[in-house]
This record gives sequence, C-alpha cells and structure tokens, in this order.
Amino acid sequence: MRLGIDGSNIGGGGGITHLKEILNAIFDSNELYGFNEIIVFSSDKILVELTDNKTLTKISFPEFNQGLLQRVKFQIRGYDNEIKKRCDILFSLTGDYIGTFKPLIGMSRNMLLYERDIWREIKQPKEVLRFWLNFKKQKRCFKNASGIIFISKYAKQYANKLLDIDKKQQIIIHHGVSSRFQGKTIEQKNISAYNDEKPYNFLYISTIHVYKNQWHVVNAIANLRKKGYPVTLTLVGGIIFKPAGDLLQKTINEVDPKGVFIKNNGHVPYIEISKAYKKANGIIFASHCENMPNILMESMASGVPIVCSNKEPMPEFLKKNGFYFNPKEVSSIENAIIEFFKHPEEREKMAKKNIKEIKTYTWDKTAKETFSFISDVYLKQK
Repeated sequence: MRLGIDGSNIGGGGGITHLKEILNAIFDSNELYGFNEIIVFSSDKILVELTDNKTLTKISFPEFNQGLLQRVKFQIRGYDNEIKKRCDILFSLTGDYIGTFKPLIGMSRNMLLYERDIWREIKQPKEVLRFWLNFKKQKRCFKNASGIIFISKYAKQYANKLLDIDKKQQIIIHHGVSSRFQGKTIEQKNISAYNDEKPYNFLYISTIHVYKNQWHVVNAIANLRKKGYPVTLTLVGGIIFKPAGDLLQKTINEVDPKGVFIKNNGHVPYIEISKAYKKANGIIFASHCENMPNILMESMASGVPIVCSNKEPMPEFLKKNGFYFNPKEVSSIENAIIEFFKHPEEREKMAKKNIKEIKTYTWDKTAKETFSFISDVYLKQK
C-alpha cells in the first residue's frame, strides 16, 4: 500500500513540525501500518527537513518551489496525474487538496477559515479573500474525502455545523508536545515577595495578529503597574499581520515609552523558544481563535502557571488548571491576573497538574492514531 502525503501548501511552522514528528515516530518504531512506501509531495524547502528513510520517497515539482499562482495552476492541471501514478491513498496534511483523487484523507488545522467574526476584525479585503478561498478549498477537500482528521473537539463540532460531512469517517487526533518543553514546577510565592528590582515576569508567546490580543495584555499589565503590582511582560513572536503589529507598537509606546516593564523580543527561532519558559514566572495566553493551541500545550509542559483566554478550545485542553479571562476585555485580563496573584498555592497545584496532563500528548501516540486511521479508511474503501 502506497501512501501519498500532500504537503504542497506547507509553509513551515506547525505543519512541518507535525509532518517531521509523525514520520520520525513511525520510522523509529518500524511499525508502518501496512504502508510499504510513503511519498511526500512538497517544496524542496520542506523536503530537505525530512529525515531520510528507505520507506520514504520525497517528490517535488518546479511549481511547488515557485509562487502561489504557479502552484495552484499545477494543483489543478497536473497534480492528479502524478498522484495517480504513485499512490493508493492520499493524506492532505493541510486539508486543502482540490483534485479528484480518491481515497482521500483531509485534515482540519486552521480555525481562521471558519470563524467569520475575525474576518470582520481584519478589515482588509485581500486578507479576508485569502481566508475565504482557503475555506472553499477545505470545503471541497472535505466533500471529496473518505476520512477527516480533527485536532480538537471544538474544531470537529464547528466544522460539522457548517459543512455537510456528518457521513464521513471522522476522528480527533491530538498533536504531540516535544519533550524539549518539559520543565519542572517552581515554588509559587505571594506577590509581596516581588518588587521593582525583582518583578514578577509574565511571558506571552504568540505571533502577532488581530486575534492574539497582545495590546490588551499590554494595557492590563500597565494598569496593574499603576495599582502597585511589581509585574513585567515579555512578548515573543513575529508579526504576521502588519496592522496588528502597528497597534501593538503604538500601545507599547503609549504605556511604556521607556521600555521599563514591556519587553518585545519579536520573532525567536522555534528551537530557542523553550529557553524563554525557563525565565518566566507566569504565562499569559490571550488568543481567541485556535484549533489545537500548540503554544498553550507547550506552556502546560513547561511547569509555569498560566493565565488564559476563556475562548474555546483553550478550556478543552487547559481544563481547570488555569485562571481564565475574556481576551477582548482589558479589565477581565487584569482581574484574572489579580486572582492569579492571590492564590500562589492554587497556581502551583495547577502547574503540577498541567505537567501530568501533558504527558498524554506524545508524537508516538499521534503517529500511531494517524496512520492507523488512514490504513483503516483505505481498507474500508477497498
């Protein structure tokens, strides 16, 4: 049985991490779930990241290394013939394969394709058009798919409300969390143990977009400083939507022009991010649009206590082990942090529970469930 993996639209980030981890897991285990060849179709930039293996075939085409227009033209006109020559089943890693090859497995990764309220917040027609087109591609992919993989209950429920896919074979398979993020809990002290020379430092790791709300967090920290709390904030993450980056910088300039309590580190390489957790006393996660929030999962693994957005699917994963707030309201963020400060013993217990919980999220488990599901779908279709 020959499995094709369509990675033609992977740009990097979570997509390449997911692909690398599940491939490494099955190759290390020597359990191939009936697949005698796994063919990955992607750009040269992505393929070079994959570890060589006798079962793995890497295939690129000139169009995959060019611009979006050339790639889409090839996906429409020539891609299907190449897949048919080589594959028995296809797994669309980004859930946007638009061809006619079957059997097909689609995957849901991006809730921005579904949550239209955020489209209205973006206010840029070109950006909204991009999400709309990607939604149409996913809708087509799922319509043609024999099986669909979701990575959260929230995403599965949301997609099933909008799309006619209830008769499709579906499964929820969570991503794993890299062991590099595993940390240890440290003693949580009362806020009175901190001062301006040794402040309580919050860390917020995330790319900068309208749904990430960094400016609200900055304002909340500024208000707490005015109330006498010795608190600082470190931001880590590159700008992926310029208006959001401009708003964040404007807010920082207004509340902390001298850089006393807000430190914006910008983009940090993924391999370096685990070091940031070790320097933090607490973590803030303020996104209001996620599928399975990798950063939140990594934060749970770090052993650092968390103040978190109350928007699903964050509570699906963090459960009762964090202090929640409305990410669009500065006062709600502020109040959640005050409650967080009031209960040092509680936040330490939560951090310990998070470390225990995160141990169930392994890439070995993700790989086993993913390839077992693909194999099962193929056998049922056959």
